[in-house]
Amino acid sequence: MMESVENAIANLTDSSLAVPLDERIDDLERCMLDLPQAECPVVHHFGPGLYIREMTAAAGTLIIGHAHKGEHMNILLKGKVRILNELGVPEVLEAPAVFIAKPGRKIALVLEDMVWQNIYATTETDLDKIDELFIDKSQAWIEHNESKALLMDEEA
Repeated sequence: MMESVENAIANLTDSSLAVPLDERIDDLERCMLDLPQAECPVVHHFGPGLYIREMTAAAGTLIIGHAHKGEHMNILLKGKVRILNELGVPEVLEAPAVFIAKPGRKIALVLEDMVWQNIYATTETDLDKIDELFIDKSQAWIEHNESKALLMDEEA
């Protein structure tokens, strides 16, 4: 299993591959979903016309995000992270950083413990509806969670 994860990671930045970056990220996600998952606590903040999703992650954590449907504000409050930008080129972000993220999936390696905020203009406060408005979950993620739910039902 770890070898397939390592191969998928190596494929992410291999520009000679004809496979689109999104598919390479999907392959890595499929490999990693069955591995133990890192704890990345999320806090939800709501204000007038705003929703802020704040995530904390420890150094060494590899994060594969859901696909965002549109541009949105981001703030890296603390830490340092290496991301693959929308062209598949690695770049390092260091707090404090404020920027607009493009639509699509993101992948990041946390280099120093971090606190990251996604900021959306919305009056919605239902988290499931917010997900529907702003993100697309991959088929691998959906299937993994459905399998996990079935196993939990069988054990109950």
